[in-house]
Amino acid sequence: MKRGVGLIIITLLAGNLYGQWECRSKLNAFLKPVGESNLMWGSELITSGGMLSNYGISNAMALLALDYSTSNSTFYFEGGYKYWNQTDFENKNIFSNNRWGIREALYSYNGNTLNFSVGLHSASLNDNFLLNERVLGASYSFRNDRWKLKTTVGTVSKDFARNGTFCSTCYLYDIIQDRSYNQIGNTLGESNLAGLTLSFLPGKKSIPQSTDDSEFSLDGFAPMEDNSSKKKFHVNEIGIASYTEFGDIITSNFLINGLFAKISLVGDITFVPEILLQSGENNNGLFSVLSLNKEYFWSNTHKSSFTFSYYGFQAFDENVVPLNRFSNLLAGEVLRLDVPETPIFLFAAKHTIPNIKTHFKIQYARSESTSTMSELDVQIGKIFFNRLQANLITGYIKSNLLTNENEAFLSRIELRLNF
Repeated sequence: MKRGVGLIIITLLAGNLYGQWECRSKLNAFLKPVGESNLMWGSELITSGGMLSNYGISNAMALLALDYSTSNSTFYFEGGYKYWNQTDFENKNIFSNNRWGIREALYSYNGNTLNFSVGLHSASLNDNFLLNERVLGASYSFRNDRWKLKTTVGTVSKDFARNGTFCSTCYLYDIIQDRSYNQIGNTLGESNLAGLTLSFLPGKKSIPQSTDDSEFSLDGFAPMEDNSSKKKFHVNEIGIASYTEFGDIITSNFLINGLFAKISLVGDITFVPEILLQSGENNNGLFSVLSLNKEYFWSNTHKSSFTFSYYGFQAFDENVVPLNRFSNLLAGEVLRLDVPETPIFLFAAKHTIPNIKTHFKIQYARSESTSTMSELDVQIGKIFFNRLQANLITGYIKSNLLTNENEAFLSRIELRLNF
């Protein structure tokens, strides 16, 4: 499995810029060999600028990656430099900063049925909710025709977390002061996690194969599915999940256990339900996660996709809140609604036109917690010369926690160039 690379020498654009919250990278599609060796490299520059109500927001980021792969093993490193800036148009106050950081540094083994990764890497489980984080630790997954096992253990620090100081721009969007954010450890060992999922694939024949994506999820496998089941009800996967967190800043011990499934419905609709029980001393509650997904392929090669998701939490004890902090739902471009703000509703629709490399997307996210918050985003994106991606996004944010008129407006353009 080949992974992206990139060295970054950054040129900051004048004006207001903004970078991706999740620090997404597309380097894996632009790897180049060094001579005739197994060493590969690539680079990416991200710049963007925009306005959020009375603020100008700016960010630029450059990433360098090195990849050395053999038939089953990969050594991968990715790091870079970032700059961010916020300008108050009314008071002319300017806040800016910059820093170096590491995004991933790992060893990965990829076999026919198993995958193992150790180091700083993107980690997830086979369910749809519990974990989506960059972890310094180890992940293992196994898959055959009938079973999938995945487990992760490690520590998370603000230096490299998805919502941390390097791969995040949350401070540029800090327009609501009284929000509850998940706390992340300042040093290694302060916030740690361990999780496992085991699922059964009823009636499905699949061929494990290596995959890759822009987030380097290191899942390692993708099924070759039987298309004959797609037009009728079919249970694709049913599994169990177990997850916990521990460390100096984890003041409440808890364990989350539950069930999840992936089901094909009539009309090529995929239904993904999940029920999870949070157990702890005076900290008991129930998560309900439901998602409906639909893809439609047009005769002219266009593609449309639709998603509706619900994330809910029912407390069994007084003053109980969700305790898991590394799900990273991040619903909405500005609000980035997360687990503390459940229940959350999310709707998204995207239309892709491959022949002109253009997409249109609309997304609506809403939290019905103690303080109602909602966000509507519209995005247009296009790829130029196979290396430059431009995204234009506008957003409308509404919340009674906003200081000015309970609403805010976002507009920004992002440019992403791969060398």
